[in-house]
Amino acid sequence: MAMTIYDVLKKLPYKKQLYIKYKFNIWMQHERNMTEEEFLKQVDLKGMGTYYRWERSPEYKHIVSIVLAAKQANDLLTIYENLKKKVESDPNPKDIEMMLKLMKEINLHNKEAERFFSASGKDEEDDDLEM
Repeated sequence: MAMTIYDVLKKLPYKKQLYIKYKFNIWMQHERNMTEEEFLKQVDLKGMGTYYRWERSPEYKHIVSIVLAAKQANDLLTIYENLKKKVESDPNPKDIEMMLKLMKEINLHNKEAERFFSASGKDEEDDDLEM
């Protein structure tokens, strides 16, 4: 099963979890724009040096790649919708070619999603949710 950013965050110390949520604005409940001063107050630090040093670590770089992968699906949808409008209103060969390439990419993601959900369907009985 694919690991989500929230699975990764659970494995981090609390202050690092907060930093990732602050840095990428991925708060679970709702988006909240927090200033650097507000963040520092929340984690009880005077400066960002600790986090800037951590940003150079392999751990941080792997976390960034997971965050970007999670955001990729939303970006793909936005690009598709904008390109579709453009092709519908003023079709030209370059835009049509780009639309076809994008459709191919979407189909690839769709196949991966189908594999994911067909594999995770076996685990539905134990989803860690309390009833």
